[in-house]
This record gives sequence, C-alpha cells and structure tokens, in this order.
Amino acid sequence: MAKKLDFDKEKNNRNDNAIEEIMQAEFPLPKQAEDAKNEAFSRIREMAAASGHTENTENIVQRLQEKSTEKSTGSSGKKSTGTAKSHKKFKTVYKTALGLTAAAAVFSTVCITNPAFAENIPLVGNVFKQLGNSMGFYGDYSKYAKQLTDSAEDAELADTNESQEDGGNPQSAQAEDQNTTENNNADKTKDNESYSKTVDGTTVTLSEVYCNEMALYLSMTIHTEDKFPDTFITSDGKPNIKLSENSTVKYDYMDEKSNLFNAYLDGKMLDDNTYAGVLRIPVEDMTVDDAGWTKFYEVRNAFFKEKGIDVDSEDFSFDKLAQALGMDEYSDAKLPQVGGPAISDYVKDIKVPDRFTMELDLKDIVGALPENQDTTPDIPQDLRDEYNQKMAEHGISTDDADYESLTEEQKDLEHQFFTEMWNEYFERYPEANEGNNRYNSWTLKGDWKFNVDVEKNTSDTVEKDVNVVDENGDGVLSITKTPFEITMKMQDPEAKYFAVMLDANGDIMPYGGVSNSNNTYAIQDRDISTVYIYLCDYYEYMDELKGYYWSDDYEEKAKTRTFKQLLDERAVAGTEVHFDTDK
Repeated sequence: MAKKLDFDKEKNNRNDNAIEEIMQAEFPLPKQAEDAKNEAFSRIREMAAASGHTENTENIVQRLQEKSTEKSTGSSGKKSTGTAKSHKKFKTVYKTALGLTAAAAVFSTVCITNPAFAENIPLVGNVFKQLGNSMGFYGDYSKYAKQLTDSAEDAELADTNESQEDGGNPQSAQAEDQNTTENNNADKTKDNESYSKTVDGTTVTLSEVYCNEMALYLSMTIHTEDKFPDTFITSDGKPNIKLSENSTVKYDYMDEKSNLFNAYLDGKMLDDNTYAGVLRIPVEDMTVDDAGWTKFYEVRNAFFKEKGIDVDSEDFSFDKLAQALGMDEYSDAKLPQVGGPAISDYVKDIKVPDRFTMELDLKDIVGALPENQDTTPDIPQDLRDEYNQKMAEHGISTDDADYESLTEEQKDLEHQFFTEMWNEYFERYPEANEGNNRYNSWTLKGDWKFNVDVEKNTSDTVEKDVNVVDENGDGVLSITKTPFEITMKMQDPEAKYFAVMLDANGDIMPYGGVSNSNNTYAIQDRDISTVYIYLCDYYEYMDELKGYYWSDDYEEKAKTRTFKQLLDERAVAGTEVHFDTDK
C-alpha cells in the first residue's frame, strides 16, 4: 500500500523564518558610514542656512536621520508617522535639500567600498548569494546573473528619483505620487505574476538567471505552506530534490519544447518551509534538435529493416547489429560507411543566440525520502527461493565471491534468472521502478509556468585549443573556461578514453555535483592559473590509475610519486594550459 506522507500541519509564522530573521536583524552602522552620513547632513544644514530655509530643512534632516536609523536597525516594517500633507510639504522644499543627493552618494560609496558592511545588508531575491559556497558551481554570481525580482532598494530608488524630478510643484507632486503608486503596484503585481506562482500551497519563485557558453543557471525558491517534506540528504549534505521529468522547457529559437531530464536542483533548506536551489541546464541540452533526431531514427530503422535487422526483437544486441552491418563496433556516426544515413543530413547544428526567451512548465517537484522512511517493498521470499532453486539446478553458486569463476554460459544463465526475478517483482510492484516511485519519494504536485528573458553573458569566458589526442585525432580538442566551470570538448566516437583535468597543485578538479558530465569541472576555490589535461585509456584509468589517487594512503605514496607523475608516465597524451598568461 502506498505510504501516506505525514506532513506537519502546524503552520509556521513566516516572521519566524530564517529569511525574515535575517531581513529584520538589527545591525549598527560602521563608524565610517556613520561619519559620512553625519557629514552629509551637516552639509545640508549649511546649504539651508545660506538659502534661508533653515527651519524646514532641519525638520527634513531630522526625518531623514530617523529614516536612516530605521533602516540600519531593521525596523523599516513600522508604519510611517508621516501624513500625505507632510509628504507634500516635504516636496515643496525640495530645492533647499539638494545636499541629499550628495549625502546619498557618499553613503552609497561607503556601502560599496566597505565589504564587511555590505555583508550585513539583507539580500532580497538573491538565491546565489544565500547559497554561497554550498553550491557545487559556486562563485560570485552577482557580477554576471540577471535578477528576476525587483528588490526593495530598487523601488526606493525609483521613489527618490521621482521626488527629484517633480520640480517642487506641490500639485504635480501629489498627482505624480498617486500615479506612481498605482504604476508601482501594477508593476509589482506583474512581476509577481511573472516570476512567482503558487499552486496548492506551494510557491515557486524564480530569483536570477545566468547563461554563458556552457550552461544556463536558474535560481529559485520553493516555499510550502505546510512543513517541507522530509528529504534524503546526499553524501555532500544536500537535499535530493529535482523537477519531475514531465516538466518541459521551450526556447524561442527551437521549434519544439523538450523535457527536463535529470533536472536535479543544487541547493539547501533555508527553514522548515523554504528551499533555495539552482537548476543548471547544460548548453548541449539546449541545442538538441529533437525533430531532426526523430527523423534520423525513422530513416535509420528503415535502413535496418532493409538489411533484415529487427531492432525490436528480444535477442537484438548492438554486437549482432555490428556483425550484420560489417562493422567492428556499431556507431550511428559510422552508418554512411556501410551505406546508411548520415546524422548531419537530418540533425541541425543549433546555436544558443545571445538573447532568447524560455518558457518553463514545471509540473511537479520530487524529492527522495530519508532511508528510514523508504517503504519500497523487498523482493518477496518466494521470488528469492525460485531464483536460488534455478541457480542450484544449473550448478551455479549464489556467492558473489565465486562469480568470476563461472563459465560464460553460467554467467548468461545467472543473468537470465536474475532478470526474470526482477521482471516478476516489477509486475507485482510496478511503482517501485525508478522514475515512478511512490515508495521512496515525495511529490509536490503543481503546474508552475514562467516566461524568462535571457541574455547570454560571455564576459570572462575563455576558450583554448589543446588537441590532447591520439594518432586518429580522438581525444580532447579544446577547453572552455567560464567564471564557474571548465568544460572539455571531446571527440571519442568509440568511447575509448577517459579525460582527466588537474588543477595547478596537481589535484583532480571537482565535478560540481549536478553537471551530469565527466568533462565538466567546477572551479570553486581551486588554483586554475595552470591546469593539466590527460587522455587515458578508459579501462586502465578506471581499473588502476583512478584508485591510486583516491586511496587512503595517497599522501604517503605522493612523497615518492604524485598522481600527476603517474599520469605523465601512463597517459596516452597530455598537456598543460595556462590561464594566467598568453602562452
């Protein structure tokens, strides 16, 4: 029977959330900022004395000082004691307070040039910043990402600019106040409708987007009215959460929409009700010509049929296919060599434009349950007994230690009996199959639709040709470095090789956790002024070389021979690439 999730129905007060605590936290102004503020207000008083508006200006300064104190102590949520009449009076004496611009400029400069002070300022709609180094591909996204939600500071700046443009006309100021309030409310409503959607108590809010030559990063928060479901925590300390595979994305430069496969989010829980994460979509997933591939497969399968090959038969295998076509090893790319269709005749080479719009349709959000809540049924004892009996009848040991001693015929039989057992298991428990599992996962049902305008940011992106290849030209052709990752472009049609990248210290570069690629590495805090690239035989690397680096006694072994020295000796090819020089 399906497990019924026991959600905690006690609703938390949102003011108790960690986000609210941060935003409402009190923090004093640094002495440097306090001195700058006081100096600016002193200048305003001097200008007012010269113009004869001392009394009015003193009232303004007093109110500005109170306002700045409100902000610095986090009490901006209090209702203003000012009235519409006093606000109107404030605008009529605007010309006597031109020094406010200088004060704001000085004050802003202090905030920008004092990082310690800036760290204490609450961040609105900045998921990248909130996640910090917990992300696999972490770094300073504020320099590159486009914010999708208006911040309170932006709205306040708009109000300040507007007050400066009214020319001191009281009636104009009052009319503009009303129009601006209506327009701002309309804009905020529009933004909320665009980037924040609530379905059945679950609110998904998009925060920022960043796209470079290698991937698109979309940050978001997921907030539930009830307590967030208990979630399995991975080995790197992150909740196992993804967008369901029936979620889709449509790019305006593509003819059709595509499903979001392996759309795992990289993030963390901010409180009991709020999760913040980042969806990373590699560029290769954004340039798949689905229609072209569909057509190619139709033509390819028709070609197989002409050759008398039934790809739907139970005994079909790629080895038999290669034999029937006269190939050493089957490859779609090599079909033209035996009279078959060419991929390039049907599949278009698609590039991501500098500007585009993506339509997201997020159907469900899925997470893995903790191990102690996993209710996936075990294999029934009668199926185990049947498997063991078949093995015994054919003289096959069920001891894993003896598996390598089995003949090829016994291994084939063991595989057959094992497959039969699992097929019967999935007939009894169809939803225990991976991808449709109600036993060890939870689902937040929904249909959250968004339109996001994206502009590629290729600043600080570097591409270098490396040509770490064998005699046939197969291997690593080039590498591309963005501010957060390095990707190797491979040509390896027969999957013979494993490419390795080491940082300047000779350590293996990290993968970042959500790249789904052996050829994409996270920069993180690594020294990549120089990187070392090696092309290794796949099986040699997996069976021997890899274990040398990851062994518990590597530090001791490295005193005699480092991993880099081992690769220098054993790799098929290798080179070093310098990012800190032009050589």
